Amino acid sequence: MSHALRWEKPFGLSTEDVPNWPSTEANGYQLDARLTDNPARDMFGKDHAKSFRAFRKKGAEHVKGELARFLAAHYRGGSTDMAAMLDKETQPSIREVWTPTAANFFSRVAGGYLDDLWRDLLDLAPEHLTATTFAKMKKGEKAERLEALFRGDGDLCSALAVTEEQAAKIAAWLPEGMK
Repeated sequence: MSHALRWEKPFGLSTEDVPNWPSTEANGYQLDARLTDNPARDMFGKDHAKSFRAFRKKGAEHVKGELARFLAAHYRGGSTDMAAMLDKETQPSIREVWTPTAANFFSRVAGGYLDDLWRDLLDLAPEHLTATTFAKMKKGEKAERLEALFRGDGDLCSALAVTEEQAAKIAAWLPEGMK
């Protein structure tokens, strides 16, 4: 798995750097608990052979699960071919772990983008009252309104008469480049 084997890190993995943690301090991001629960214990001064035997006694399923969990937590990507193969095998769903919020997305794009997104998600014509009212808002208000829409705010969705099809579109929506 690695061409740079070292005594302390035989697979060349760094447990200090977890590149798959977002920069927005988890706002709108829910990392699978299996990647963060049960962190590795400090093994300094312990009998490694005894610990490894105890680990193996837990069975093949446990061993495979722990290996997969630790490798997934430290996955950095790779070639386009490798990424495509892993996507095909794992069929990841970004929206299962990430939801756009004002902090992690909407405040980072232009107001016009937010206007277009609002109209697209709600199937509104540009001259529709709901679209024109939204377009007149300040960018921060637009970001908050979109965050509420993506959060599934009951009052907002009811006031906008969000249909099942629109709700499904909102639930599946990803920005260009994340699809």
